[in-house]
Amino acid sequence: MMIEDADAPDRPAGFEAALELVRSLWAEGRHDGVPDRLVAWAMLVESVDRLATLHGPNATATLLDRLGRAVLDTPSGASPGSLQ
Repeated sequence: MMIEDADAPDRPAGFEAALELVRSLWAEGRHDGVPDRLVAWAMLVESVDRLATLHGPNATATLLDRLGRAVLDTPSGASPGSLQ
């Protein structure tokens, strides 16, 4: 998926499967006793690194800026997955 398409209403084929994979890895970490905050940090670091490699640092920085604004606009207590 191109970074520019990240907020498109129609998700690319395979997105739901990829999301399920991430969620299963998250559950596996919890099962193995890895704290959620460490799993979250590791996923974030790896994701940003891979996005920068795939799309370049400028496009990744733009995406992170948009994501930051979306996080700030999300009501506290919103359910997980509300930024999708």
